[in-house]
Amino acid sequence: MDCVFCKIVKKEEPSNIIYEDDEVLAFMDIHPINEGDILIIPKSHVPDFYNLNEKDYLAVTGIAKELSKKINKIFKPKKVGVVIAGFDVPHTHLHIVPMHDEDDITSRKLLENKMPKFNNKQLSKTAERIRGVKL
Repeated sequence: MDCVFCKIVKKEEPSNIIYEDDEVLAFMDIHPINEGDILIIPKSHVPDFYNLNEKDYLAVTGIAKELSKKINKIFKPKKVGVVIAGFDVPHTHLHIVPMHDEDDITSRKLLENKMPKFNNKQLSKTAERIRGVKL
């Protein structure tokens, strides 16, 4: 299988991991919409979220809720958005995005080339901040 997210699960590709357990892995998006954009994936390869088994679905959404609280505490956005799209990588993944503007999770920001650029050092530093938050 040539799925980049499966490779991240197997530690064959680098990532800035925020959270990991037996069912779920959460890590920094390498092309974030805003600082703090996290991807949450099931460790099992399932292309569409509606095909997840109940255990994996609840694990992914439960971690999304917890990480959203951390994102809110650190970045103090107007909203924390959740997006499930999956066109780019055919492996179920949720984006947890700190939203400072209503266009933050729309294609307009991408199409107008207004998305910020973050290098791996910046992503690693943000990952450390998120991991360190106690709720």
